Amino acid sequence: MQKKIEEVCAVIMTGGKSSRMGGGIKSFKKFNNKMIFDRIYTILNNQIKNIIINTNTKEKYFKKYNRAIINDKIRGHLGPLAGIHASLNWINTNMSKVNWLISVPGDTPFIPNNLVDKLYLKAKLNKKQIVIAKSNNNIHPVIGIWNIKLLESLESNLLSGERKIIVWAKNHELDFEEFFEENYDPFFNINYEKDLIRAKEIEEKFITKLKTKI
Repeated sequence: MQKKIEEVCAVIMTGGKSSRMGGGIKSFKKFNNKMIFDRIYTILNNQIKNIIINTNTKEKYFKKYNRAIINDKIRGHLGPLAGIHASLNWINTNMSKVNWLISVPGDTPFIPNNLVDKLYLKAKLNKKQIVIAKSNNNIHPVIGIWNIKLLESLESNLLSGERKIIVWAKNHELDFEEFFEENYDPFFNINYEKDLIRAKEIEEKFITKLKTKI
C-alpha cells in the first residue's frame, strides 16, 4: 500500500444535477452490482487519509462513509469550480495541516491507483499551484490538484461569473500529468445510462481479467 500523504485531502464531487441521467445522484448508479461512488471511494481510500464529499442534495445517503460532507458555499449549481471552492474553503477552516486538494468527479469509476502520488509529486517537484490530469492526450479539468493558497483567487473568479476551470487555471502556475492506459480511458466518465453498459464491459474485459491474472 502507498504511504498516505497527510498534507493532501481528496474531494469526491457529486454536486451536479445529473440532468443527462434524469436527475438524482448518478454516483449511486450501479454496474456489476456495485455503485460508482463506492468504486471511487475505495480507490481513493487506499491512497489517501483525508477524504471529503461535495454534494448539494441528499446528504443523508453519504453519512455512512463517516466523512465530512461539504455543500457548495456559493449557491446556484455553478459547476465543478464551486465544488472545488467549497472544498478549499472547508479545508482552510478545518484542516490546518492540509495544503493541497485533489478533486475527483463522482462519475469516474476507473481512476488510477497512483492518482494521488502522481499529481502531488508533479506539483511539488515542478513547483506548480495546479496540476490537471490528462489521459491519452485528453485534458480532464475536473481532475487535478489545487494549492490551498488559490482559495481567494477562485472565489473572486466565481463571483465574477467565470465557470470554466481551465480558463481560471491558466492564470496560475499550471502543469499537466499524463495517465496512460492502453485499453480504456482511466477517466472514463458516466453521463448517460448507456455509459453504464460500457463501464460494465470495461470492467469485465480489462480490470477484472487483469486482477485475475495477478
